[in-house]
Amino acid sequence: MSDPHQENINNSSNPKRFKWRRQVWFVGVALISIFLVGASHFFEGKPTQTIHSPQVDEIEFRPLEVKPLQAPEPELKEPEIVEPVYRLVEGSIARNQSLSDLMSDHGIPLKTVFEMVKQTKPTYNLRRLRPGHSYSIKLNADDQLHAFSYQTEKNRELLIERKDAKFVSRFIEPEYEIRMATLQGVIKKNLISTVLKAGGSYQTAINLEEIFAWQINFFKDLRVGDSFKVLIEKKFLDREFVEFGKIRAVTFQNRGKNLSAIYFKPEGEHGGYYTADGRPLKKQFLKSPLKYTRITSKFTHRRFHPIYKKHMAHRAVDYAAPRGTPIYAISDGEVIKVSRSSRSGRHIKLKHSNGYVSSYSHLSGYAAKMSRGKKVDQGQIIGYVGASGAATGPHLCFHLRKNGKSINPLTFQSPGGPDLQEKNQKAFHLLAQQEMQALKSVSNT
Repeated sequence: MSDPHQENINNSSNPKRFKWRRQVWFVGVALISIFLVGASHFFEGKPTQTIHSPQVDEIEFRPLEVKPLQAPEPELKEPEIVEPVYRLVEGSIARNQSLSDLMSDHGIPLKTVFEMVKQTKPTYNLRRLRPGHSYSIKLNADDQLHAFSYQTEKNRELLIERKDAKFVSRFIEPEYEIRMATLQGVIKKNLISTVLKAGGSYQTAINLEEIFAWQINFFKDLRVGDSFKVLIEKKFLDREFVEFGKIRAVTFQNRGKNLSAIYFKPEGEHGGYYTADGRPLKKQFLKSPLKYTRITSKFTHRRFHPIYKKHMAHRAVDYAAPRGTPIYAISDGEVIKVSRSSRSGRHIKLKHSNGYVSSYSHLSGYAAKMSRGKKVDQGQIIGYVGASGAATGPHLCFHLRKNGKSINPLTFQSPGGPDLQEKNQKAFHLLAQQEMQALKSVSNT
């Protein structure tokens, strides 16, 4: 019987078997190595829990600062300014052509025309367009009215522009060359004819009367032989005379009295007329509420009334004038009555300071927006001459009271106006001396 151990030895000594075993061994070692490497990677991701806490250093992990991607800044371009496009229509007012007719021909709605007329009225009455006068209409891209201009006079243009939802109006005048001139005259018939003969204009006579409206009642105080000298502006355009300007100084001899007036405008204030010694000509009340009329009935306690056919007190003054003649407020005040009666006709009553009340009767109509509580200025038109009520013809019955007592307007002496401030007196007296000397140098002819 053979020995198994010996058999194994014999088998191991077989070179073929030994070679095969060695290959198996190497394959096994390789597989084990691969397994161990894979296991090490596996356990690195999943640490095992241990009973004893390991000693480790604490490491502070700061969050990563993530910066957003910055887009390149766009190149700034200035916005393009788009100029509005307008269409201009020019022409001349045709005969019997109204503003509404003119505007409707260019597609302007009637509502827009009414708004423009209403908002322009304080500057100019657009209902008085005159044939032959030039105009221009400025329309935007939507054919809406942007501006309207109208030549009111030879060298004067009315410009109306739309500002937001409103129309704004103003006069545009050219830059004139101003030269000083003198006029003089002696009254033979009336002031207007004398001024015209002296080389002045109708407006010059009106202005002259307004300057002395507080000193002279031109309906009863003017006399044949009265005289005046006037220093006045003359306006030239392209070396051609256009019109007279402001009266700068004047001397007036009336019924043996020597009156003087110098125009002076302090810096930053309104201008006005003063006597040669610096006293204001303007007073609280005008001498008369009308211009260029005649007195038909004076203030009296006993007068035969032409309608009632009996003697009655007439504590007022009647001024005869053509129907429609403007009536002026003789002083600043407030309307306290607008009424109509069989005796006084259309009637207005004004309340003034210091207890004065003035009333105006027999009117043909009232000025616009004349109602109780309205404030009026001296010289403002309040109504128009008529023959309403108990009247035989167009005239104004003017009544003046103080504290309820009637006053004769023809003999009434009005309180004075404000004096020239002391800071302006030196400049005024220097100007007055120069202009009075210019008038004295004019020879009497």
